[in-house]
Amino acid sequence: MSKEMTNIRKILFMVVMCLSNVTIMGTTFYSIIMTKLYENYAKWAVDAAIAIPGIIGLFACLIAGKISDLVNKKILFLCGLVLFALTGTTLALVPNDLLFVVMASLNGGICYGIVSVSAVGIISDTFSNEEERSKMLGLYNGIMALVGALLALLYGFCADINWKLGPAPNWFVVVVILLAIFFVPSCPAKGNSETNGEKIKGQKGWAKHIIPLALAFFVVSFAAMTIFTYIDLYVTGNNLGTSSFTGLLGSVQTITSFCFCSIFGWVYKKLKTRITIPAYALIACGIFLMYFIPSKPTAIIGCMMFGAGWGTVYTFWFFRATVVVPENMVGTATGIVTTANSLSYFPMPYVMSFLMAMMHTENFRDTFIIYGTIVAIACVLSIIINVKNRNSEQVTAE
Repeated sequence: MSKEMTNIRKILFMVVMCLSNVTIMGTTFYSIIMTKLYENYAKWAVDAAIAIPGIIGLFACLIAGKISDLVNKKILFLCGLVLFALTGTTLALVPNDLLFVVMASLNGGICYGIVSVSAVGIISDTFSNEEERSKMLGLYNGIMALVGALLALLYGFCADINWKLGPAPNWFVVVVILLAIFFVPSCPAKGNSETNGEKIKGQKGWAKHIIPLALAFFVVSFAAMTIFTYIDLYVTGNNLGTSSFTGLLGSVQTITSFCFCSIFGWVYKKLKTRITIPAYALIACGIFLMYFIPSKPTAIIGCMMFGAGWGTVYTFWFFRATVVVPENMVGTATGIVTTANSLSYFPMPYVMSFLMAMMHTENFRDTFIIYGTIVAIACVLSIIINVKNRNSEQVTAE
């Protein structure tokens, strides 16, 4: 540990960090009430509410990453939580299209950027050992999935009562703010420091490791999260159920993510960067299964496969960003990969609409073949890159 804390305080610290995931998963209610949103707001407003936060999040993540290297990360973290409390609890209650877009942009763009970057930075500062850090980040992302599962069920339950009550569970963030004030340690900015192990020496050369990581994050996140975000359209378009079943699918996906995130540290220790290969394969297979055989059982199984792969590779991207840069650049690196994730949301509604128009279909499921192929290609490229790197290491050793 880089910070001295009692065992009880360590546990309370990780509880708070894990519970803060309500702000990361707080926009998943979109997928639960997507049909209702299109019925009650103009199409341009709903599309913008999904896309614009990605653009705003791009700058928010980069700026938050840079700021987290310069100021106390705890203060930045609390600012993100408070902003979410002001926007995430009333999003479906706004009376007009424009205000809906503005609130969604603040909630899904700025809040996501601030909290996700500062949280990963705080955990990285607190756990300096690489193996321990991988386990804690796996736990953090795993609980993110578990929080998402609980929220999905609550969103579905509330939406069945009245769709405008969908975001009501987000009020829990008030409790998280109070806990964070007392149990999250102060994380002042670091100066230049020497690094060791897998980290790169000095300031030069770190970008060439982060850029490919961010690019992979963008491409796979775009394909995978389009499926997750618009899963309600898949459910209604294939007559599989109501918002409650959509919520169940969200819960299945996130619970599976939790399980695989929780064992990330152990699996990464065995596979290292090869861990992306089975992760991409699971995501692609889950999408293809739901495409070829649309039914309730296959939807559940497909979401389980999707969740297993997504939880694994999502944790890998963030963890990897903290070990391929110098210590004083962790915030910036985390901001870059978070930006890639945030940016991937921007083209989702427009590409989906384009593909459906190009394919002359009104069924979202018909586009799954495209998204599944994108992830499958990423899997093949990952195999090629890992084989190439392994051969290079063998040549170097000889």
